[in-house]
Amino acid sequence: MEKRNLPKWLPYLVVAVVVIAIIIAVSTGGGPEEQEVTTETAEEVTEEFVGTEETTETEEVAEETEAAAEMAPDEAEYNRIRDLYYEGEYEKAIEEYRAFLEQYPDSEWADDAQYDIASSYEYLEKYEEAINEYQKLIDEYPDSDLAESAQWSIDYLKSYEEEGTE
Repeated sequence: MEKRNLPKWLPYLVVAVVVIAIIIAVSTGGGPEEQEVTTETAEEVTEEFVGTEETTETEEVAEETEAAAEMAPDEAEYNRIRDLYYEGEYEKAIEEYRAFLEQYPDSEWADDAQYDIASSYEYLEKYEEAINEYQKLIDEYPDSDLAESAQWSIDYLKSYEEEGTE
């Protein structure tokens, strides 16, 4: 009897065909009754998924609303102004922060507002004003966690100005 050399890829082809057949058999089901159940199950899963997604979004909005309601007025105002700052509206943020400091001079957010005024000037490349505002933070809020950072910024800006004038 003569031996035939089968191509090396033939067993892989057979395995691939068997796997595809199994996938098709499982996904289509056996008969019409099983297909109907599969369709109903798919609709239920879709409804559950969509319902869960909506619930999640609704819960997130409710949590944000609840958090805002629990927030002190000064914190809520500070966060509103901080959004301007993050959006790069530094001139407007400076005005709003100054009004905030007039309205809430004893707020726990006052030192943060003062720091943001200084850094707004820094972003606007008004370095002299930035240095003055950082110094104001150090003078008015010496125990602030931001005082050390303000001093570092002053030192940096002064050395930056000196390099620029040389």
